[in-house]
Parts: sequence; structure tokens; C-alpha cells
Amino acid sequence: MEYILNIVKGVFIGVANAIPGVSGGTMMVIMKVFDRLMDILGNISFKKIKDNFFFLLTIGIGMAVGVLASATVLDYCFEEFYVQTQFFFMGVVAGSLPAIYKEATSDGKFRPVHIVPFIAGFAVMIAVTLISMQGGSDDVITELTLPVFIYLFLCLAVAAAAMIMPGLSGSLVLLILGGYRSVIEAVSLDNIAERFPILIPAALGAVFGIIGCAKAVTVALKKSKLGTYAVIMGLIIGSFFAIFPRETAEGGEDLEWGITAVYGIIALVAGAAIPLLFDRFGSGNAKKES
Repeated sequence: MEYILNIVKGVFIGVANAIPGVSGGTMMVIMKVFDRLMDILGNISFKKIKDNFFFLLTIGIGMAVGVLASATVLDYCFEEFYVQTQFFFMGVVAGSLPAIYKEATSDGKFRPVHIVPFIAGFAVMIAVTLISMQGGSDDVITELTLPVFIYLFLCLAVAAAAMIMPGLSGSLVLLILGGYRSVIEAVSLDNIAERFPILIPAALGAVFGIIGCAKAVTVALKKSKLGTYAVIMGLIIGSFFAIFPRETAEGGEDLEWGITAVYGIIALVAGAAIPLLFDRFGSGNAKKES
């Protein structure tokens, strides 16, 4: 029964990780596996893996199922409801901000000095978006070359490191870096056989990010939690500029404020409700435990 429950928990974590703006780390906390996972990853050894093998296996199977199922649905949504999907993601990002702010200020409040790292994060996001708009880095990658291998490896390493931080979405970071669509379409059940090579550097980068960066992220948060989260807040707020749909579809006509945009606003509200409900559910569980 414990193994089945772990698989179910993994599915929820996988779904959360596949949706930009929803924090997989927060879902790990809600599912009561965060502390155990961080203890394993932060002090990884053969003995740790051996003692927790079935725990890691069942959580991993559940996450894989959650990501695959979500990717197939998201791939269809991008193709058929591009504007509404982008607005939905904007809502998810907006709805996640209160939880991120609460996590950032759990040990203290932001001070004027933290404006600098916030502006730095915001400026980096705007710059990356403008560069990607000029250079077409948002195009879906379908063929594996050496530059693509390095690019996807680094993107997934950074995104995976973000994935383990409560309040921060790894898929949102991947969306910011421009690799989200490529990975989501590659793991879609319709494309996985054809685009499997794309997943090789993605998987290697994810493993490196989770294991290799777990301690670095923990140290950064311990030494300057508010400064680290100030950069994160700047990146996330700047991501609205990147996510906002300027066309009715990729390469389509410019977006006009008609019925499509109205449906988009409805999708935005629905998206904002998801992380707010997750945070409320998690806070309720925490109060019950205390």
C-alpha cells in the first residue's frame, strides 16, 4: 500500500512540475516527501540509495507518469488553444506569487537593499525575452546537434535545481530559458519515439541539476535567502513579458482583443486559482500537523 501511495504522490509532483508556475517543491512539501528527498539528495551515497531504493523508485515512476500525461495534454493545448494556454500560464504564475513571497519572507522582510537583485533578475528576464524574440530561440527543437545538446543540458540543469525549491517552478524556469516547448513536445506520447534523442541531454541535465545543484541551492538560500528570492521574484515577474501571447498562434496573426482574448482572461483566472488552492491546501495540512 505504501508503494502505491508513493506512486500517487509522484504523479501529483510530476503534474506540478510540468505546469509552469506550479512548484514541484511545494507539492513535495504537501505530499510530505520533501524532507526525506532532500536528505537523500543532499547527502547522496550508495547506502542512501540502497536504503531508500523502493521509495525513490515509486516516487520516480509516479513523477514520470504525471509528466508524460501532462505533456500530452499540454502539447494539444498549445496546438489548438495557444492564446488561452498562454493566458492560463500567466494566471498560474500570478497565482504562485503569494506563496513564493510567503516562502521568501518566512524569516524576515524584504529591505531596500533587495531592490538591486530584484531589478537584476527582472532585467535578465526582459533581456532574454528580447533576444529570444529576435533570434527565434523559442522555436521547438526537433533535431539533436552538439550545440542543442549543451543548450538542453544546461537548461534542464538549472530548471531541475529550481524544481526542488518550494515556491519556485522548475518548468517556469525552463519556460523562461526557452526550452520548455521543446521538452514538452518531445515527451508527448505522439512524439516521444521520434524525438527521443532530444530527451537524452534533457534527462542528463535534470539528474545533474537535482543531484549536483541541491547543495548549492541550499547554501545560497541559507546565506542570503532574501537576496536569492529577490532575484527569483524579478525573474518571475519579468516572465509575464515572455509568456504574454502576442499572436493568435505561433507564427499567426497579431492578437486582437476579441472573443479569443476574453476566453484567455477566463483561462488566466482559472490558472491563478490552481497555485492559490495548492497553497491553501498545504497551509491547512501544516496547521493540522502542528
